[in-house]
Amino acid sequence: MMARGTQFAVAAAAMTLEDAGWETAPGDERLGVVTGISQSPQDAIESAIEQFQRRRFSRKIPYALLKSFAHSASSEVGRLTGFQSSVMTISTACSSGLNAVGYAMKEIREGHADALLCLATDSLISKYSFAYFCQANLLSQRNDDPAHASRPFDAMRDGGVLGEGAGCLLMEDMEHALRRGADIYAEVIGAGSSGFGYQTNGRAGEALVDGMTLAMEEAMAMANCSPRSIDYIGSHGASDKILDLHETMAVKRTFGEAAYRIPMSSIKAQIGIPTCAAGMLQLISTILAMRHAILPATMNYEYPDKQCDLDYIPNVPRRNAISRALVLAHGLNGSDSCILVGKVVKP
Repeated sequence: MMARGTQFAVAAAAMTLEDAGWETAPGDERLGVVTGISQSPQDAIESAIEQFQRRRFSRKIPYALLKSFAHSASSEVGRLTGFQSSVMTISTACSSGLNAVGYAMKEIREGHADALLCLATDSLISKYSFAYFCQANLLSQRNDDPAHASRPFDAMRDGGVLGEGAGCLLMEDMEHALRRGADIYAEVIGAGSSGFGYQTNGRAGEALVDGMTLAMEEAMAMANCSPRSIDYIGSHGASDKILDLHETMAVKRTFGEAAYRIPMSSIKAQIGIPTCAAGMLQLISTILAMRHAILPATMNYEYPDKQCDLDYIPNVPRRNAISRALVLAHGLNGSDSCILVGKVVKP
């Protein structure tokens, strides 16, 4: 009854509620769902089309419409968890997950919700979708050595490895979380976004840097903190020749000389590129890094790139306490999103 990405979302939401110790809401709360997704479930669409081409109208395809909706992940999670006061879907390519977090933060701050399940899910490893990524030269061709194919910021990078999956956060108003005795991992204190990255007028590279810079500056402005107060950056780091370079340039533009002292890393060498779920999973790894004072490594970083010369935490996790961290995501359509998280200061 569900596409693969929808199944991922339902599973992630269930795991999140279990980890959060959620049993029942402490009162008459407004509980909702917001999901980031890059596009409609391609596995369901491709399967339905192929069945139709073979059998035409001779056989019905059960649940094909419900499985194929981009909104199906949100609606199924809301139906199965009871978080239904608001059920939303956001689609801005690979930045969708972090944009969903920013939306959830604003909804809670403005008093429209007490708690939101905030998800990102994607499953684009299907026949035609995978072919599109290959045709666009977005994926590594290091097929003889798949374990080392994805190498963010490395001089020998030639593209990423397509992945899939889901991540989920339970985001709550602080008083709501304290009232139910929640184990609070971190506080979302800033969010930023931009659409400058998509340009066809000859300034695409400059626009990419502008968009990432604006998203980071907006998140810091919302949190009322200076660039010098950032301790770590969870990077987009897609192992792409162009994107990794322009992300490095954006960090330098945003932080100036301080950019060289801020550790940053990408987990995509370990998990691939699960499109819009990548930003959410990078955010989760960043929150856990803050909790355990261990920063994740950028794996397969073997050959330094003279133009990508920041501290990418190569190959080995690093023990380091952090209090504030930025997480950045970039979408193929030129959208950028940034979330700023901090250690919890309980009232």
